[in-house]
Amino acid sequence: MDSKILKFGTKAVHAGQHPDHDTGALVSPMFLTSTYVFTPEKMERYLAGDKRGIFTYGRSRNPTQNSFQEKIAALEGAESALATGSGMAAISLAIMSFVHSGDHIISCNTVYGGTYALFTKIFKDFKIEVTFVNELNEEELAKAMRPNTKMIYIESILNPTMEVPNIPEAVAFAKKHKLMTMVDNTFTTPYLFRPLEIGVDAVVHSTTKYINGHGDHIGGVIVGNADFIENIRSGIYQELGPVPSPFACWLGLRGLKTLHLRMRQHCDNAMAFAEWLESNPSVEKTIYPGLQSHPQHKLAESMFRNGFGGMVSFTVKGGLREAQTVINNLKMAHYAVSLGDLDTLVEHPATMTHGKIAPEERLRMGIPDNMIRVSVGVEEVEDIIADFDNALKKI
Repeated sequence: MDSKILKFGTKAVHAGQHPDHDTGALVSPMFLTSTYVFTPEKMERYLAGDKRGIFTYGRSRNPTQNSFQEKIAALEGAESALATGSGMAAISLAIMSFVHSGDHIISCNTVYGGTYALFTKIFKDFKIEVTFVNELNEEELAKAMRPNTKMIYIESILNPTMEVPNIPEAVAFAKKHKLMTMVDNTFTTPYLFRPLEIGVDAVVHSTTKYINGHGDHIGGVIVGNADFIENIRSGIYQELGPVPSPFACWLGLRGLKTLHLRMRQHCDNAMAFAEWLESNPSVEKTIYPGLQSHPQHKLAESMFRNGFGGMVSFTVKGGLREAQTVINNLKMAHYAVSLGDLDTLVEHPATMTHGKIAPEERLRMGIPDNMIRVSVGVEEVEDIIADFDNALKKI
């Protein structure tokens, strides 16, 4: 059956995988090998430049990794994908394969703390400049653009402020000025949003999060057209060597099979949780794209399908002490970094993911000390609400 006409959930189960040819095993085997033996026929083809189906060394290709990449590419509607050892490796490699010393990047105003450090510290040493803009509209982008601008970098939903950037407008501007666009799609996943379908050039994910979804995998992926991905794989990827283990790829494959099922529950729970937070007297502000009160709710409705994600941020009435009081009194939700797990996870952005950023810069990004970010899990939502209700009463 033509995979292009299959529904998302069917692709999640079947794309990139098939029963093992030799044993008939339904679950794809894990190829734990660093090197591969050549047959005379394969060596002849390899030397002639035909490398299709030929594996040489684990730093270049692995069959388990290939399956993982094929499944993600199918779900994103992409020609190709390349798995990496972490989400930050995916972001770093994808950008550095295109942007070089002396070049300039325009970025959305708020990004993940690790990405911010990459942009403001590592790239500074490489003489790559980054300008952060408050709005991805033509006026702001035009002000930020320089003769050496090469890329617009965007998160599908900003972390942790939950703003929804106007990606279609940024794409239109980029195409007009021949700039590359790259979107970190970690928060939404291809179940909710497929950036390539609206003209974005490349997508990155921390597969540690919703793609795997079980809290037992560290990884990343770069998604795009075949030439872009092969240029990374055969160049900077092999030379720097940020390859994922076959086991990490196997775990990612397992996770992707249930992505559509998990995301439905994450979205349903997050919506109910956000609506409850909005009515809680101890909560100052609830930020979730699915709420009518969200400033970009209509934009989110036009961009996303199937829901608005599993991430909710809110500010408590008070400051740092009150936020920590709430977090420390949770009994079921776990106080931990990361997101996208089956468990509900809670973090304090000002002291955790964005803790290394200067206070004045955090405030510019919209991250006050009383903000709490929640990765809403798949537990029964009544139990999630009861846990937070008890904690909020401790303020």
